[in-house]
Amino acid sequence: MDYCTLVAAAGNSSLGYYKYQNVRFAAPPTGTLRFAEPAWPTPETGINNGTYAPARVGCSAQEDCLFMDVYAPANSSGKNLPVMVYTFPGGYSYNEKSYSTPEGLFNLTSDFIFVAYNHRLGIMGLASGPTFQHQGGTSNTAVWDAQHAFRWTRKYISAFGGDPNQITAVGFSSGAAQTLSQMTRFGGNAEQLFDRAYVMSPGVAAAGGHYQSEQIWQNLSTSVGCAGGSLDCMRGVSFATLFAAAGAFQANSGYRLQPRLDGNIVADSMAAQLYQGNFNFTGPVVVTHERSEANGTLQAGINTDADVVRYLRIYYPAMTDDVVNGMLVRFPASAYSSPALRFADMRNTFAYTAHDIALTNALNNNTWNALTTLDAAVHGSDQAYYCKTSSSVCLSSSSVTSAKSPIPYKHSIS
Repeated sequence: MDYCTLVAAAGNSSLGYYKYQNVRFAAPPTGTLRFAEPAWPTPETGINNGTYAPARVGCSAQEDCLFMDVYAPANSSGKNLPVMVYTFPGGYSYNEKSYSTPEGLFNLTSDFIFVAYNHRLGIMGLASGPTFQHQGGTSNTAVWDAQHAFRWTRKYISAFGGDPNQITAVGFSSGAAQTLSQMTRFGGNAEQLFDRAYVMSPGVAAAGGHYQSEQIWQNLSTSVGCAGGSLDCMRGVSFATLFAAAGAFQANSGYRLQPRLDGNIVADSMAAQLYQGNFNFTGPVVVTHERSEANGTLQAGINTDADVVRYLRIYYPAMTDDVVNGMLVRFPASAYSSPALRFADMRNTFAYTAHDIALTNALNNNTWNALTTLDAAVHGSDQAYYCKTSSSVCLSSSSVTSAKSPIPYKHSIS
């Protein structure tokens, strides 16, 4: 049975490609599907011309947000082109599928399909904890959403001329962490959903801390009138109220919303699972990191050596005392001009390069590794060179939206 019919929102044969905007790859995660794993979308009776949501719809702006964009060459029908699936950065808190678009890459070659998808953010994508899970909540729904997007691509990309056996996962920062999470999900006991990967500065590691997860769930639920953490009640709170309350709690408490170990889709931290061999990915893979990843935006509130220890606890709640003490020795205060820079260097190791090393080790050094020293070489310095929409080396996204097809190019997805 057909589930949707798409009309290109932008592009034409002269431009050389079409953009299919706001393709619904999962059912709206609202009502009983809030805090639940994504479901397949139901059949659509209308024609989706990209206006089901704003072009830059994101999951921090509205709850019905599980859309993707697909860019396909104008002559792709019937072909078996390689596919790039892009996961945006933003620390699981902000940004959306349009963070990077492929116009600049299409200047080089249009012989590929580009897919970018949304996943749930903030508390909607990262809720966890014993009470939450015992009442039937699905923890780490952001990771489930990513899995679903790759499964959708495997299932449907051939309708656009893409080869489901030639999928490259590309991600930066938390988007790269999502890529590693897909390699290690369910302790490596799940199907491999992509065939290659390009991993840039993977950050925001999954953490322990069931106690912290429980506390934020209980405090947050109480603040919005759902004392005791009732899941049914929390599913009835307005999206705007709940998202704002979670953001305020995070800002006031220093709690870091990030994937949490749940004994299910996130069985352990990415690095631990890679070292233990609990992953399902054979490569090839490109792995990159910046020279001074965490020095670009120093963590506010770190003014003393005691603050360094406090923020290590906030970022890495499962870190034991011996590891903390070892970090203080490995990164001596005398080597830094400020405690904030000292903590930043620690984060360079734990938040970024440690993941690159773990992946390289897991694949027996059969990886392509790169150190970026462009500009200040802080986190994200390299992204302008990978065709971020604001980059001078890429066309503006406006060149796509203004190029309407006089005869819309249509796809039926079945």
